[in-house]
Amino acid sequence: AVIFLLAADAGVTASDMAIWKDYVDTHDADHRAGRFAVLNKIDVLWDDLQGEEHTNRSIERVTQLTAEQLGLGTDEVLPLSAKQALISRVRQDHDLRERSRLPALEKLIIERILIQKEELIAHNLVSDILGMLQNNQSALQTRLDSLEKELAACQEGQVDRKSLQELADQTRSDYDYYYRKLITLRSSRRLVQSQGDVLKKMITLEAFEAHAETTRSKLEGSWTSIGLQRAMSQFFQVLENEFNNLMSEGRLADKMVGSIYNRYNRESRGKHLEPIPLRLGRQLIALRDLRAKADRFRLNPRSLLLEQSLLIRRFFATIVSEAREIRKRTLSEIERWPEEALLPVLQYSMEQKKLLEHQFRRLGEMARTEKSINARREAIEESQAQLRQQLKLAQKIERKLRQPPPSAVREKVVQLGGIA
Repeated sequence: AVIFLLAADAGVTASDMAIWKDYVDTHDADHRAGRFAVLNKIDVLWDDLQGEEHTNRSIERVTQLTAEQLGLGTDEVLPLSAKQALISRVRQDHDLRERSRLPALEKLIIERILIQKEELIAHNLVSDILGMLQNNQSALQTRLDSLEKELAACQEGQVDRKSLQELADQTRSDYDYYYRKLITLRSSRRLVQSQGDVLKKMITLEAFEAHAETTRSKLEGSWTSIGLQRAMSQFFQVLENEFNNLMSEGRLADKMVGSIYNRYNRESRGKHLEPIPLRLGRQLIALRDLRAKADRFRLNPRSLLLEQSLLIRRFFATIVSEAREIRKRTLSEIERWPEEALLPVLQYSMEQKKLLEHQFRRLGEMARTEKSINARREAIEESQAQLRQQLKLAQKIERKLRQPPPSAVREKVVQLGGIA
């Protein structure tokens, strides 16, 4: 969200409009929680001689004009007197606070911007948590099923050796499966890491610095403003070409990891496992926004009037340094991805292998002795009760996460008279 501060006594000035168009109301802007204008200093329009009605009409006219100039709705332009709001707080004057219209801005922040923040959190995090919970429930159910089979093999006072042998064979088979899967996944992880190395070589800091120095040489060797503009434009052409090639290779890498997950989910019980993607889209948007900013810089008549060495210094101090930071963030994401891409399937396989090891050990103890069958039955039943409790808790958490956010619930609350 963006809250754009203006002065009611000056209105939307030329510099205000330039900032609005260049930095706020841009084509690729992402302000999902909205864009709002705050008209400060409305107390200069207060007219005690002509009355409150005349004052309100004056404020409405300025609000309407501001909304038309910025292309906003009138409900997205908020008149305000910060000075009178401060005075009202110091004096604890409720009427002056209402007249300052600060409560309207506070209400906007609470009801629109913070609610949107909750929705973003729900979208980005809750879906991931739900996936982990579903995997957890699947693992718990698997353990419950295996304990049911163990319990069936432990008849009252004796062991059903045939059932026990069948269960042991199945456990050994499952254990061998996950053991082989781990070996395969470790090979797949090396493949993903090698793919990560390929991506890193495509967009190194050394290549960026060499390109920046080439651009500096072109700028210093330019004799005309056209030459300067061309060198600045070519700087971004090279960066965008590199990034487009990187994105193409990144999509191939994501597709490779996706195929590993699809095959794993088809063959195992981890039906809800999802790959951790390579997230480069944000850096691409940042690079495009920076190019638009650089275009405004190089086409600005004031920039062209600067002395050449000063123009180059400003270009490198602002545009090139920001491009360097985008490159660093991109490299950080590429370094993170190979370590985390296969983490969910690796963790799931290791957990299943560990559980099967415990189960096989318990079956061996049952086969060696029949003296403690009743005690074994009690231990199995106790384990089942604990697992059912954990499963019930996981289901409760899942239901809670699927509920609307607290703000949405509060909006539906109806206050009934006479109820404390």
